[in-house]
Amino acid sequence: MPVETMSPMERMEAAIRLEPLDRIPCAPLMDVFFPAKYKGYNMIEAIRDWEKGFHSITDVYEEVGGWDGMILPGYSIPATPHIYSAVSPGKNIYPGAGLDADQPTQFVEAEVLKREDYDDIINLGWNGFLMKRKNEYNPWDDDRIIKWTQKQMERYKHEIAYWKNKGVRSLSGAFARSPLMALSTSRSLMEITRDIYQIPDKLEAVMEAMMDDMIANAIEAAKLSGEPGVFLVMERGGGFFYPLKIYERFEYPHMKRMVEAFAKEGFITVMHLDQDYTKNVPYFKDLPPKMVVAEFDSTTDIFKAKEILQGHMCIAGDVPAALLSLGTPAEVEAYCKKLIDVVGEGGGFILSTGCTCPVECKMDNFRAMINTAKNYYPH
Repeated sequence: MPVETMSPMERMEAAIRLEPLDRIPCAPLMDVFFPAKYKGYNMIEAIRDWEKGFHSITDVYEEVGGWDGMILPGYSIPATPHIYSAVSPGKNIYPGAGLDADQPTQFVEAEVLKREDYDDIINLGWNGFLMKRKNEYNPWDDDRIIKWTQKQMERYKHEIAYWKNKGVRSLSGAFARSPLMALSTSRSLMEITRDIYQIPDKLEAVMEAMMDDMIANAIEAAKLSGEPGVFLVMERGGGFFYPLKIYERFEYPHMKRMVEAFAKEGFITVMHLDQDYTKNVPYFKDLPPKMVVAEFDSTTDIFKAKEILQGHMCIAGDVPAALLSLGTPAEVEAYCKKLIDVVGEGGGFILSTGCTCPVECKMDNFRAMINTAKNYYPH
């Protein structure tokens, strides 16, 4: 068992900055669904009752004896107090409203934003476009929207403060999406792909028109929350979906600009990289060093990523959802040890879940992940 000489906060900071540490930190990406189900709540209670939802997360933390950090501090939304913060073209269905009470929230792939909307985005910017269409994308009146965003930020700040009082580092003070991710989830993957090939110049102009607002929104939210980090979602730009020539034009320049803007403010960026980004990892060498956490979901070759990114940026991941849900504690321990052996060598690694902790996770498997980080460090 390693001798601990650092606090969880110091351990997380050392991992991000690629500095020596006493052992590998563990920081799960955890939404409310696994903890709430484990505590016996249905999914309606999980998302509608903030007290029950957030405290189901903290109860799991206490039961397993704690961990070192949180990729996200909870499940509230760090929205700025503006109407457009709560408005986003997209479609979700919720437990009790389209889903059974015990099913977690689902995203619906639908063409909500149309190609003919592109001219408005180019002319108005992203925030201006959302303001123009707010009544279409959100049925609430302005006063209700603003009150909702303020309450969400208050809760988000409470979640951050809770972990800080525990000595636990939260990595993300704001959410952001790359333009490609935002458009893909509002146009649908099929339609944005048609745009890429049929109207590439127009699409590029749309993305450029979105950038200033998207960067400014994230910076404002991080300053309001008080946590100097941005959770940047880029799930649909990697090599799993598109060849590198598409990535080089429609994803990489924009995400690079966002990461550099956040770094200039002193914020780290957690790049949330679902799906296989193995082909794209070499591009990350051009991002600000020691200011980024590349968070993988078990489909990217994390061991290849370590070879490429060692000495440049921190890696987080990547205990698979299937392993946590269907494996055994011994299998989870063996995989975590492999991650610590290979990806953890030389530091710059945070042991975490591959994407969010799955709703069907077995508590014994989750505990095995946490305990392996605490008890195993051969370097």
